[in-house]
Amino acid sequence: MKRAIIFVALSVMSLSLAAQNRPQQATPFYTRDIAPHLELVLPNPPDLNDSRFFNDWTQYLWGKSIRDTERGQQAVEDAGIGAAYFMKRFSPGMSVEITPEKNPILYQLLLKAHRTETEAGSSAKAYFARVRPYQQFKEPTGLPRGENPNDFTSYPSGHTHASWLVGMILTTLDPSHTESIMKIAYELGQSRVILGYHYQSDIEGGRYAGSITFARLCAEPEFLEMLDAAKKEFAKSK
Repeated sequence: MKRAIIFVALSVMSLSLAAQNRPQQATPFYTRDIAPHLELVLPNPPDLNDSRFFNDWTQYLWGKSIRDTERGQQAVEDAGIGAAYFMKRFSPGMSVEITPEKNPILYQLLLKAHRTETEAGSSAKAYFARVRPYQQFKEPTGLPRGENPNDFTSYPSGHTHASWLVGMILTTLDPSHTESIMKIAYELGQSRVILGYHYQSDIEGGRYAGSITFARLCAEPEFLEMLDAAKKEFAKSK
């Protein structure tokens, strides 16, 4: 009986500790109702009869052609974006490992920035309601489990919006590695073309959106305070 009681007590303690260590749901720095309406800023995506669509089509063919390569596998990994993955993906470009454990303030900052990106891009995605390449061409993607025939949110690319935003945030922490950081941010966007989830023009729209969101975040005191704290934390962790 005593052993059973001890076992139950230890189980409760373990669950309690797990709950404490689990990251809390991040809230955005600002929500959709006060976010800039990106659909009023971004150019319209090209129609099928627009000469610009030729570039979208050729880039789609390029992406398909390299899905079975090492770069194609990287594109699959890049689909699982999130604060922890961003830290892992960008670490080589910063020549130092950044992790949620070593850089908890930065981790929370990236969580909140990602949530903000979702809010900031939602009105434009709903407004343009663009079909995705795999829907348009009725062909499989490089990541079949993520396909959705009713998901018409290709423009602008949310993955690119988020990764470009993160790249700009990390550049403020580590300006000496600007080139390598932003090259990774660029590659994260191109990964979406390779998989067939986005057209090239979606990616370009996502980069514009990321720059706009970063500029708007710089008007938020909470963001600036967390960014300053993340800079100090990063400087100590190097």
